[in-house]
Amino acid sequence: MPKKRNHGDGGLFYVPSQGLWRGVVDVGYYPNGQRKQRTVSSKSQRTARTKLEALKKEIAEFGAPLDNTMTVEAWADKWLRTVCEPHMKPAALQGYESAVRRWIVPTLRKKKVSALKPSDARAVVQAVTDAGRALSSAQKVYAVLSSMLEAAQLDGLIARNVAKDIKAPGTGENNRGALSTEDALKVLEVAARRLDGTRWWYALLAGVRQGERIGATLDSIDLENHEFTVQWSLTEARFKHGCDGKCRFKRAGSCPDRKLRIAAGAAHKPLEGRLCLVRPKSGHVRTFPLIPALEEATKRYLDSDKRPNPHGLVWRNDDGSPITAGQDSGEWRSILLEAGVITEEQAKLPKDRAPGTPEVPTTHWARHTTATVLMELGVDAKVIGEIVGHVDTKTTRRYQHVSSAAARSALEALGAHFSAALTA
Repeated sequence: MPKKRNHGDGGLFYVPSQGLWRGVVDVGYYPNGQRKQRTVSSKSQRTARTKLEALKKEIAEFGAPLDNTMTVEAWADKWLRTVCEPHMKPAALQGYESAVRRWIVPTLRKKKVSALKPSDARAVVQAVTDAGRALSSAQKVYAVLSSMLEAAQLDGLIARNVAKDIKAPGTGENNRGALSTEDALKVLEVAARRLDGTRWWYALLAGVRQGERIGATLDSIDLENHEFTVQWSLTEARFKHGCDGKCRFKRAGSCPDRKLRIAAGAAHKPLEGRLCLVRPKSGHVRTFPLIPALEEATKRYLDSDKRPNPHGLVWRNDDGSPITAGQDSGEWRSILLEAGVITEEQAKLPKDRAPGTPEVPTTHWARHTTATVLMELGVDAKVIGEIVGHVDTKTTRRYQHVSSAAARSALEALGAHFSAALTA
């Protein structure tokens, strides 16, 4: 009686009816108990044996044979739907989708994932730089490609992540600057003359991000305890079909049962259309103390603001609708223009500016100004990080409450630094 073949041993035999040599390897069992097998074949016995040995080597190294049929395009789609979408925030997911759609798939579309080489990873990076994009863009695309291939390796599609076999592109010069004290004072003064100018005070005096400002809700303000809690961030999510393929519309936004593409279980609040509130970038709610000048300005704003407020937002449009990121950036440029920080050409939309127009400070510059001034005032880096909500991967707390004496002292020092504008 022939000896029973062990799992992964494999066997080679000739099939006269097909004129082929066929190699067979057992790779487990289906749920119904039926044996699961992988086969290779060739008209040449030597070639078939070579293929069989390669297959056995894959199984020995990875526990299962690699998938030699999956294309980059197919894997990218599956990866985005099954790995990224269930866990990522809408803005981050859109960034990944953009990298895949604009650079990775067009460059590697029909190539087999298992056959990718380091040169393919370099080709993706080169496509970005050849298009005249900044090195920081190439770095982001590289990171997405590497993450996608890392997941493919874990799923047994590839033997190794070839993106790690090439040198990652540099990020280039960091163009996120900070406003000078003089310019920051001008911005604070101009903002003080506007109805919701406190929106910019929170940016410069507390380092609150754009999404966190336009997504702030009234229950974020605690005047009794002199604190402000950053608990939401406004973002624009995409739609997905909620009809299980029953509607006839191609666009998910036209589906009668459309749903927002929000990670399962993620805390969020739908507002209007694709706009919704999600947790801040760090994923943690944080609270910081209000310095007297900022608290008084907040009180005045709340007492004078009688506009509709269906969503309970601190800052909003005249009709009560949320302020979008584009609107917020546009108003920021108009404040910079009025303050004499930028020119009329710089105040235009990026697409309308003349070639060679100097760089325009973004809303993120206000946040960097906060951190920079606090640093110049000698505030400990940990306290600065807690105030402005820097992401710390080592932090395990789910709630950051920054009301310590050190934080209050730091923010009071910041207020004193800008006292000329705050007392105007």
